Amino acid sequence: MEFSLSELIRQNTPGNSEGFPAGVPPSYNWYYGWNDGGLWSPPTDFTAVQGWGQVYPKVGAPPYSNSDAKVEVANAKTYVRIKQAGEWTLVQDQSRTQLTGGHFVPDFVGNVAIPMKATPLAGATIAFDVPPAGYNNHFWYKARGTYAADTVDAVYVQMEMRVTDPNLSLVAMVGADWWRDAQAPYLDDHSNNPAVGVSNWVELSTQWKTIGFYSMSAENFRANPAPLRDLVRETPPTRPPRPTRSGENFIPNESGGPASASREQKHTTANGTAESPLAEEIWLQSINSGSRAMLAYPITAVQALSNDCLLAFALTMGALAKVRWSNLQSRKRIDRA
Repeated sequence: MEFSLSELIRQNTPGNSEGFPAGVPPSYNWYYGWNDGGLWSPPTDFTAVQGWGQVYPKVGAPPYSNSDAKVEVANAKTYVRIKQAGEWTLVQDQSRTQLTGGHFVPDFVGNVAIPMKATPLAGATIAFDVPPAGYNNHFWYKARGTYAADTVDAVYVQMEMRVTDPNLSLVAMVGADWWRDAQAPYLDDHSNNPAVGVSNWVELSTQWKTIGFYSMSAENFRANPAPLRDLVRETPPTRPPRPTRSGENFIPNESGGPASASREQKHTTANGTAESPLAEEIWLQSINSGSRAMLAYPITAVQALSNDCLLAFALTMGALAKVRWSNLQSRKRIDRA
């Protein structure tokens, strides 16, 4: 589809969602899509941002059974606006930093997640398995984007998505979180990662669709839009080739941490050498700029992820669960304790 400024603004105007996420309580304000409850500009001492996306079965859609179906995500980019110059700067680019993620329970309660298989394709494209029954797809960049402190006043996130099976009924949105810096750990009070906001829900099809989110008013964005043409200059492959060994995703095992034999998960060594052809499965990888690798086995408890950005994303989505963030006491979120 042609992606225009008017389409982007429609995706960021209340009431324009093309469906709603199955399994998410309607009391969550992000259930309906775009809302103005986030922190549109970062705190002055913050220096990082994280763009992300998520995909859900559409409310009312019949169950699907094609285990080979995929959700493809391409050309994901994140821009921040330098407030003094009014110019947009690219800080995250899928062609340089690939996406990772997991299948989370729809409402993020308990932060329960299971592995999500991901296969990098030609170009800036990755294929995720579709959400299994009772779960979603939640994904983000493997490294945060950075900028100088007190220089940014807005963020723009854009991703292209499609499904490989026309019988699928899935909806997707994109959003962003500010981070104190590229290495800051998750804290329970969200002082290190306040949420920015989300787009409306867009129904996916076998044709590429572009989804974007900006953290400013429509009037301000019209006057100073992000470089949309640059964001869609790459063309995802129509028929992605089979990934080569060098193009597969691997999850390193944390030093001293065992890998799960029951899931037959393999990983690479620290220098990136592949240990098994099964290693293309992404399993809740750390995105702290490569400073710490995640354990390569299932995680269903908050304690196991207390300092990892992955938990932060699950909790951040729970952070949107109330009708207005601004009305929450001490910025607490659902099931944050």
